[in-house]
Amino acid sequence: MEDENIASEQSERREANGNADSLLAASINEKLSSLTSLPSQCCIYRVPDTLRRLNEEAFVPRILSIGPVHHGKERLRDMEGHKWQYLKALLQRKPGTMVECYVKAMRELEARTRGCYAEIIKFDSDEFVTMMLLDGCFIIELFLKNKNKQLRDEDDPIFNRTMVLTDLHRDLILLENQLPFFVLETLFNLIGNTDQEGPSTSVLELTYVFFKFLGLQEVLIRDSQPDVKHLLDLLRLWFVPPSSTKSTSKSKFELIRSVTELHEAGVKFRMGTVSCLMEIKFINGVLEIPPLTIEDTTDSLLGNLIAFEQCCNRFTPRYITDYVILMEYLINSPKDVALLNRYGIINNLLGDNEGVSHLFKKLGKEVVFNSDKFQFSNLCRDVNKYHKTRWHVWRATLRRDYFNNPWAIISFIGAVLLLFFTLIQTVCSLLSLKKGNK
Repeated sequence: MEDENIASEQSERREANGNADSLLAASINEKLSSLTSLPSQCCIYRVPDTLRRLNEEAFVPRILSIGPVHHGKERLRDMEGHKWQYLKALLQRKPGTMVECYVKAMRELEARTRGCYAEIIKFDSDEFVTMMLLDGCFIIELFLKNKNKQLRDEDDPIFNRTMVLTDLHRDLILLENQLPFFVLETLFNLIGNTDQEGPSTSVLELTYVFFKFLGLQEVLIRDSQPDVKHLLDLLRLWFVPPSSTKSTSKSKFELIRSVTELHEAGVKFRMGTVSCLMEIKFINGVLEIPPLTIEDTTDSLLGNLIAFEQCCNRFTPRYITDYVILMEYLINSPKDVALLNRYGIINNLLGDNEGVSHLFKKLGKEVVFNSDKFQFSNLCRDVNKYHKTRWHVWRATLRRDYFNNPWAIISFIGAVLLLFFTLIQTVCSLLSLKKGNK
């Protein structure tokens, strides 16, 4: 009887465990079914914590929120009123335009727009559509006013305050502060051109004019219509070299020496003449690097471009990441910055060479790059090969130690002449001695 009770208890226990397992499995399946895969059109991400921890300020908007990630934050509310004012100004220049037309267009793009963000957006439909319309029209009106001063009011709160405009330039290039480019194009097409705005205006052209101070390639605007994801993606496209000059390098990745070490080994430096930042060349001992202006927003621009490349797997190679890695190796100290500044390659508006050196060290931290597809592998190989040649090192040492100033040159010539006359005197003495022996 006792054995039967034990068996019964064990059976009940197994049944209870089985039910518990079934319930747990059902809960797990429910959780899995609720998950959504990352949309294929996803292109707007949160900055990875590994990068954010290095310099959080570089990734957070100062005065303007665009899109859902920073929407509604208290410290950014002041700009919301300006958004409504800009929307009103935009609509007033298009008499007879119904707001309903814009709302309908944004509603049709809502699902596609939500799919561009890497996280689930918890706004309801009306709130999300309002945000799309308000943020998109603000950007377009801002760009139009930037290009055409006649569209600005005398008391415009943005263009009459340089600091505000500077902050807007910075905030519009943040990875977390983006709106899909097709939203801007759809709104711009609905608004249409007016005589004031010019017959050939496009969102691409307006963007170029607004960010022209960055030294962008204007040729791409007219020669092609790339598949642009958002404003930050467009800037990246303008910084990337044309397809005709992209490296097809399969060389093994090699570390490159610092600017100072290369300079001491006889490598010459020259400011590049092309507008593309990535077109760095090494020909006949001359390293040609396009100029780069270092100012307050440089760390934010490069940092967000790097974060975009790190998050998006479609970028191969990662041009901006590779560029920063190369510059990090070249710039190892303030002395390297001073040399590049002397040759016009770096225009340091920070005024602190140590700060520029620290900037590239910081940008290169926690960054993943593919050494097998490094854009500058061939360049590093050629520079290292030149650096290892003994003749180049000897020639550079001779120039540094004996030809670095007029007095050193005079001393060297004097030493050579002294050696020459000593040799002649020795030869003459030997000849005289030989004649005497005869």
